[in-house]
Amino acid sequence: MTATVPRREAWIDDAVEPERRSLESLAREILERCRGDGPANCVARCPLHVDARAYVQLAREGRFDEALQKVREKLPFPGILGYVCAHPCELHCKRIDEDAAVRIRDIKRFLAEREQGEPRHILDREPDRGVAVAVVGSGPAGLIAAHDLARRGYAVTLFEADEQLGGCLRARLPDWRLPRRVLERELTIIPALGIEVRCGVRVGRDVSLDELRERFRAVLLLVGYAGALDLLGTDGAALGTTTRGTVYADPLTLETRLEGVFAGGDALAGPGTVVHAMALGRRAAESAHRFLEGRDLREEREPVLPPRILWTLEIDEAERQRRQRAPVMLQPFNPPMTEAEVIEEAGRCLDCTCGLCVEDCEFLARYCRAPRELAREILERGLEGEVLRKVYSCNICSLCARVCPEDLDTGAMLLEARREAVAAGRGPLPEHKPIVNYWKVGVSRAFSLVMPEPGRARSRRLFFTGCALPAVAPRRTLAIYDELRRLDPGTGVLMLCCGAPVELLGMEAQFAATREKVLEMARSVGAEELVAACPDCAHTLSEAVPELKVTTVWERLAGRFAPPVRHDGVTVAVHDSCKARHMDGVHDGIRTLIEGTGARVEEIEYDRDKARCCGFGGMIYPVDPELSQRISDRRAAESPHPMVTYCAGCRMALRGRGKDSLHVTDLLYGTDWREAARAPAPGSLRRYWNRLRTRWAFRRLRPIARGDRP
Repeated sequence: MTATVPRREAWIDDAVEPERRSLESLAREILERCRGDGPANCVARCPLHVDARAYVQLAREGRFDEALQKVREKLPFPGILGYVCAHPCELHCKRIDEDAAVRIRDIKRFLAEREQGEPRHILDREPDRGVAVAVVGSGPAGLIAAHDLARRGYAVTLFEADEQLGGCLRARLPDWRLPRRVLERELTIIPALGIEVRCGVRVGRDVSLDELRERFRAVLLLVGYAGALDLLGTDGAALGTTTRGTVYADPLTLETRLEGVFAGGDALAGPGTVVHAMALGRRAAESAHRFLEGRDLREEREPVLPPRILWTLEIDEAERQRRQRAPVMLQPFNPPMTEAEVIEEAGRCLDCTCGLCVEDCEFLARYCRAPRELAREILERGLEGEVLRKVYSCNICSLCARVCPEDLDTGAMLLEARREAVAAGRGPLPEHKPIVNYWKVGVSRAFSLVMPEPGRARSRRLFFTGCALPAVAPRRTLAIYDELRRLDPGTGVLMLCCGAPVELLGMEAQFAATREKVLEMARSVGAEELVAACPDCAHTLSEAVPELKVTTVWERLAGRFAPPVRHDGVTVAVHDSCKARHMDGVHDGIRTLIEGTGARVEEIEYDRDKARCCGFGGMIYPVDPELSQRISDRRAAESPHPMVTYCAGCRMALRGRGKDSLHVTDLLYGTDWREAARAPAPGSLRRYWNRLRTRWAFRRLRPIARGDRP
């Protein structure tokens, strides 16, 4: 006896919306945490953002001269920091949790020590601006600030209280810690840039701060901690002081209370490391440059604290190479690394970049360099025009979340964007009308059906056919049902669209109404469990109707069903559905069933939880057919063998691009797999007709004879 669901007026309008995160929340999370277009850990954590990843890779290839020049692009003093850098880059090297960090500082030292003859300083300068700037202090902060400003075309005068340049680098570091020959070699860049040097001049004693302000358009106070106390003891008291006795300055811009006067180095922060002092000097130089150009000192400045990018990318056993033990830095002997040691050590570098989602996703590769670009577009431009078309061009397959080291799900953001577009009356797009009509047919009385197993009044379990399998393989759909009710007596049938099309279009009211209809139809025959043929249905229903247990046909049949045909010697690849990404039981069950026919499965790289979309996911075909086809082609190219799917829609996508492909039922029941692999999918009208035929056939079924049950 067939049970029917009574007609309910306006059953769409009274659906309840589920709770969820807002689009703004999802977009801002991606904007903040996505590092697809950001630096590697070592680069981001370096106060000077020296591209350690790049120069270590050059060293790995033995391109030592190029590697040194790569260092000099951000750091004009590689020899100094090759000896005395606190190397925060190594503290955040991705290898550190697995074995040991790459010896980045020692590689830099090797590069600087290896150079013969005159240093190949980078001396390119902007045109002369005719603007005088004073830099007070020739320690780490003063040296790099003078360098940066001189290269920007300013006339820089560098004041040093001692009789020689170097500040604390010369006065406080012994020769065994920083050899004098290294310091002298590095300092040759100062006169080479045309910087005027005034040694033996102490500000506050030999020249006042007020005099400097009269003679120079900007003054940078980049003295050491002791020098700061001297300044504050004289006419520098107007600068203001902190409770630690240091010069007061804005933490971001380093601007003091005196216009045009900036402070950095230990004078600002107190005693610290050489590399952090240099970073403060560079920041002070940038602020002075903005001040002299009349620009905003804060706009688009890097935050004081580095961004959170502590990735947890996977490291396999082959990558766990032990670090070369560094020599202990004791007086008087501390030999540098050899060329062979440098190449071996640089070979341990994992060449950290992200972009993992873009590499694996045709949609992201087509529309952005990183998901944060999409997030920024959505927040700044809104859901209109080209942005909205991008929103509707994602497969929503969640591969991005699978490969992202921060577990960011760009698809979830774009799905929420679709929902908001629909709520605002801007979605779905006109191109989606056939999909909406497809859903309407799928939930209509003419195409839906619920019935207990023939001969029973109620069924605790229902075979959920979905739309696609009855549309392309009506006889196989009936054969699968016969196996289910033979193996699991009491299994009924539910023919209905699961709602995935409207869910993926962002049509929440329609999806919620579909969910209610699924529940109502299932409860009308006493069902507590749905056994889905389609992985997309299984995924959708497991989230939409938690009141019901959801499993798949393939899990139920695996190990219990003996295929009636054999395909010995046949090799196939399995196209795992992206919606079955986290369904391990489905992955195993499908392979068990295929191997039960005698066929052999040759695994592909993007299988199981790393499965790529077939190209039809996310309802993208009407919006961007070229992208959809490109995704299908990429998937098809992953194996030279026929691809076996367990989603009828996936099979249509792959076969539509000329790939030999089979639905798993073609192997389980078909005698000629070659013919089946090359057979075209039925056309649209035929698919609707097949669904009606399947529905009528279900209604005519009779009880299984007792002797036919296992």
